[in-house]
Amino acid sequence: MKKQFAIVLLSSLFFACGNDTTPTIEDDVKEVEDITPERASKAQMVFQTVPSPLETASIFNNAGADYNSAFLNPIENVDKYATNTQKALNFGVYGADLSYANIFDQTQESMFYMNCSKKLSDELAVTAAFDAETMDRIEENMNNRDSLLMIINDAFWIADAYLKENGQDNLSALIIVGGWIEGLYIGTKTLDRENPDEELMTKIADQKYSLVNLVELLGMYENDDVKNVAEKLTSLTKVYEKVIEEEGETFVDNADGVATIGGGSTLSFDKGIIFEIADEIEKIRNEIIQ
Repeated sequence: MKKQFAIVLLSSLFFACGNDTTPTIEDDVKEVEDITPERASKAQMVFQTVPSPLETASIFNNAGADYNSAFLNPIENVDKYATNTQKALNFGVYGADLSYANIFDQTQESMFYMNCSKKLSDELAVTAAFDAETMDRIEENMNNRDSLLMIINDAFWIADAYLKENGQDNLSALIIVGGWIEGLYIGTKTLDRENPDEELMTKIADQKYSLVNLVELLGMYENDDVKNVAEKLTSLTKVYEKVIEEEGETFVDNADGVATIGGGSTLSFDKGIIFEIADEIEKIRNEIIQ
């Protein structure tokens, strides 16, 4: 579970984006729900199967994606988000942007997005995870990526426990969704539509499994804001249904007559479907960050 927020919760530097005024958290958008065993189990499955923003950035980087700051949510948008739902979703979005900048060693932009994450985490009241000792460790390890990720992983457990103890695991779910949406959006934006990279398209198609789990998780909440987010993903789900899962075939080796089973399932798609996914995720993402 903790890997989901390794970078999303890198919300621990010292200045906030935008002005210094911290908006009040609205009581009318804060709903407290009991965490059922079924939802806890589904949450665990999602946390294990949905790639973290850092992992998503690494996937697309390894597939040949290039860095382009124009793909990121502008830092000035951070002052727009008034409700807890907007803050949680864009906490995830900025976490994905931070991961993207970090994986490409964009130090200055990483700082900008850490500041935005800090501002939203303050407003979501999850900064208790970052005490003075943790802050000192972060400063000391800013140039040591592996150590930094371990520190933030530890901090996540504190923040995650805080949200759950206060009946706000719906916010944890929204942070994950926001990060996943932004990561997929960035991945699709790097596609060359004239000559798309096969590996990159495959990585995008693979996100079908993550989407299924995310939709199932969101469907377990009665919160209207969460339901609205789930509805936004409906159109994307319909496009992903065109990505067909094909089981491995059984065949016979003529040399020794031994039947051999093909290795696992594969996803069948054409580039037109991938471009449909790209168009749909862009619409959803732009609605979230506006």
